[in-house]
Amino acid sequence: MSHFFRHILIFGSRSLTSLGLLSLGFLTFPAYAKYTDIFTQHQIDLSFNVNQPVLIADILPQAGAELVVVGVDDKQQRMLAIYFFDTQSNTFIKQDKINIADNVFAYDVGEPQHDGLQRLYLLDKSMVHRYVPAHLSHESAWVNGETVSSMYLSDKAESFREMDFIQDLNNDGLDDIVLPHFEQLNLWLSDCCGARHPQNLPIAARIEINQSSVSYDDQELYFQDMDQDGKTDLVTVEQGQLSVFAQNDSMQFSLIPTKIKIDKSIYAVDWWDMKGPDGQEMDQSNIQHRVVRAIDDFNGDGIPDIALQFTKSSGVLDKTIDFEFFYGALKEGKLSYSEQASTNITSEDTLSNLTFLDRDMDGKQEVSVSSFDIGISQIVGALLSGSIDQDVLIFSMNENNQFGKEPLVSQEVEITFSLSSGTRGQPLVKMIDINGDAVKDIVYSDGDDLIRTVLATPDQKKPYAGRSLRQKIAMPKNPYDAATEDLNGDGKTDVVLHHGSADSPELLKRVLVLIAN
Repeated sequence: MSHFFRHILIFGSRSLTSLGLLSLGFLTFPAYAKYTDIFTQHQIDLSFNVNQPVLIADILPQAGAELVVVGVDDKQQRMLAIYFFDTQSNTFIKQDKINIADNVFAYDVGEPQHDGLQRLYLLDKSMVHRYVPAHLSHESAWVNGETVSSMYLSDKAESFREMDFIQDLNNDGLDDIVLPHFEQLNLWLSDCCGARHPQNLPIAARIEINQSSVSYDDQELYFQDMDQDGKTDLVTVEQGQLSVFAQNDSMQFSLIPTKIKIDKSIYAVDWWDMKGPDGQEMDQSNIQHRVVRAIDDFNGDGIPDIALQFTKSSGVLDKTIDFEFFYGALKEGKLSYSEQASTNITSEDTLSNLTFLDRDMDGKQEVSVSSFDIGISQIVGALLSGSIDQDVLIFSMNENNQFGKEPLVSQEVEITFSLSSGTRGQPLVKMIDINGDAVKDIVYSDGDDLIRTVLATPDQKKPYAGRSLRQKIAMPKNPYDAATEDLNGDGKTDVVLHHGSADSPELLKRVLVLIAN
């Protein structure tokens, strides 16, 4: 029972990120509502099975963003394809299809460079490769971008996935590389001439020793301007303090971190990843544990804040989880945090899945959380029905930057899962601007063949329209990880979906693109 509870708890906190916005489905929509062409549907049929969410990036010189599609063909050859939207033919055209070598285990795109375009990169054991698109008579190519070293030492990668190893760390508009090593963090920082300069920071990987194995995990990194000098600093969390590696005028990072004191009950890792002095997992009969979930400016004052998850437990089936927010303050020019939370979100049930939203892009963040009640009857019911009921709650700040005790809206949602196959069904739920008015609307799937949109009403008292728009669309069974971006440059956000293991095998080679009308 304890193992199953932990499975449900971690499942709820890690797997439901996309569901927070479904709470706004509290509006009741009449069954006789007419269908509306919210999106124009486009279908891309590929020669390989798509096994990851489609990545949207602007890597080609023509207008609009491109689709980076990754998967494996019938011979288990890993593939990467690039598609762009051709406005003249109103179709998606394949720009490139690339075989991925067995020693390559990750890909990433950087931030827009000085020419406004992003770069696509591959990572293997010792090299970062950069994609160069075809131009005139020159075919596309992969060029060596940088010789690197990291704790990823395998000569044959078991998987190929997106990884966040490319960032603009020093604010110069050029891509930098960041990779963890066992005893340090390795950086390659770009300069104005395009060269990269290596730097090592004393940030060791987290080690976990078991009876018959040793594993390493990279530390969570946060990138914020912690000293208010206009430069991005690198931040790690330790028990009771933040370690800030400040960026200097030479666009390098200090080797000796500045320590910012926070409450001693605050940790960098979740309680289930912590071991006691005897190497055993934590005793769940007495947990008082705070873990950092995000470091960002939540209240719009330009100063980094801290969001925490606070877990209290007196037993496996007696856990409460709250979320606490510590607003940063400048005292004599230095950043500090109080010992008491500035505001919090609490519930009698267990909370999970902290998600930040900015509906009207005013700098103040709305918060979505999931709430569920776990007990013997709930566990038995989940085993029998193959589903978990959750209440999704949305909170907003008042004029004093406080979250209210009661949520703005609350709605029960159901997540389906199969313990035998390992598949789960989570609906598409996105807050995106589909009509170009700079205020985010709500788009969500309703079953396997319907998509709904609730338009924002920025000039009215109610935040959203009282009736949804509906469109008949054959949806994937697990569309929660859809990609969203403005693909054709019209100021409206589009949606890209792929099929997965819960769908029919013949659909795995298909990508569905919904262009907002």
